[in-house]
Amino acid sequence: MKTFRARITPLLDHILANFTWLCLVFFNFRFKLLKPDERLKKLHNKYAGKRCFIVGLGPSLTIDDLNLLVQHGEYTFSMNRCYQLFDKTEWRPDCYFLSDAKVCTDETRKAVRGMLGDNRLVVYSKLEINGLPHKALYFKANFIDFVLRNSKKEKYRKRGHYCRLSTDASEYIYAGSSCIHSIIQLAYYMGFNKVYLLGTDCGSVNSKSYCNGLDNKQGATYSSDTSSLLIKDFESLKEDCDKKDLDFAIYNCSKGGILEVFKRIPLEDVLENKNV
Repeated sequence: MKTFRARITPLLDHILANFTWLCLVFFNFRFKLLKPDERLKKLHNKYAGKRCFIVGLGPSLTIDDLNLLVQHGEYTFSMNRCYQLFDKTEWRPDCYFLSDAKVCTDETRKAVRGMLGDNRLVVYSKLEINGLPHKALYFKANFIDFVLRNSKKEKYRKRGHYCRLSTDASEYIYAGSSCIHSIIQLAYYMGFNKVYLLGTDCGSVNSKSYCNGLDNKQGATYSSDTSSLLIKDFESLKEDCDKKDLDFAIYNCSKGGILEVFKRIPLEDVLENKNV
């Protein structure tokens, strides 16, 4: 037994030391095997020149905010457990986005079927989630930079970028630390040239993570590391948009939080003026 242990320990140490490399090999294998969803191409520039709202689920979001979006007929994206608010408002996202297998529960699948039945657009990450109805569209998530920058080895971290903007979401979408980073890329591909973030707090005074009305059985809260990573991804995304000189602007209508990367505009001002 001691001889076996002496032989296997160096091998295990080598594997763990190169875990990032193994993850990249595994990811690339799956990424290249997965064919893009051709149906996504029908969304390209479908909403050219229009604006949209991405409804995050941070603590600053209120039901009144959602009701205002309904009253003004705004196009909205949202994600994850937003369906837990449906019994409190008539608001429903025009596009529901799902990229995290951890939040894809039986409750989520039931909600997805309901939204598809209501002719809502559902888009999800095929590399992470399976078993959704065929009517739901999928995208390929590019995790290479995400894996690199979260490596424990400095040589890999130096090679990993923070989130960038994919200009062709039908081919792939860059993974960020929040699905909001991915939704921004999808919104650009769909032709929206103004994106307004709502409930995108990235941190709060009391460290609460979610808005009222959502289950928080795990008691999740923001940490300084989480907030820092979220903001760095937003900074990188904005920098990439600026470099590419796109006709594409992102604003922050959140009523709280610590995200200051994008110009803040009160939600009511935006809704009262279609040209803002």
